[in-house]
Amino acid sequence: MALLTPLGSLPYPQPSDAANIPQHMQSLAEAVDGRTVLRFADQASLDAKIAAPVGGMLAFLTTPKQFVYHNGSVWSVLAPPPAHGANTGSGSTTSATYVEALTGSTATTVSFTAPPSGTVLLTVGARISSSAATACYASVNVKNGTTTVLAAADTRAAIATGTSALSATTQFQVTGLVANTTYTATLAYKSAVTTSTATFTNRYITVTSM
Repeated sequence: MALLTPLGSLPYPQPSDAANIPQHMQSLAEAVDGRTVLRFADQASLDAKIAAPVGGMLAFLTTPKQFVYHNGSVWSVLAPPPAHGANTGSGSTTSATYVEALTGSTATTVSFTAPPSGTVLLTVGARISSSAATACYASVNVKNGTTTVLAAADTRAAIATGTSALSATTQFQVTGLVANTTYTATLAYKSAVTTSTATFTNRYITVTSM
């Protein structure tokens, strides 16, 4: 009966085992096989080949050129880079409730995949000014498809007050996301009062996995 190494539990024969080198080599190769960096064309190919993955497995997917690992429940991207969306255009609104569309500019949005922790750090920023000495707010809506899971709010907004253009930013955590699920984060804006025009330029969202 083969013994197992103390750390990796890799099999090796005892002196009393039959001298069957091919069999011993096969046992070792099969034990090592699932512990190397596996290579597959894409996630579908990986799923088709490994029906019962084990936590700690690591693989490289040619498409989309990224490493994934199995956390014991799902395959997840290894050290995913931050997702970033930016818009240098200028747009304005007089709405006193949050809107995603600005007059004169397109929406600013970014898609991201929730990490195994279900927690991300959102950074929101813009260069902001008002037509009067009132406040302007840039926050974000987080959605799963068409369902809003976190709505824009003053407590999660970059805020600037007055007619001079100011660069403002804020950061906050979003928790309770479903691992490996795709979400979108879209900037939303408002003016403190409908009688003032809030203008936003150089807007951005950065989503960092935690």
